Amino acid sequence: MSFNTFGKLFRFTTWGESHGPAIGCVVDG
Repeated sequence: MSFNTFGKLFRFTTWGESHGPAIGCVVDG
């Protein structure tokens, strides 16, 4: 896993904590 990928996953996780189920759509898309 590259640092860039980790950064994106971290952003998705942080964003998902605020928006709930929407995180699934972001990761899947």
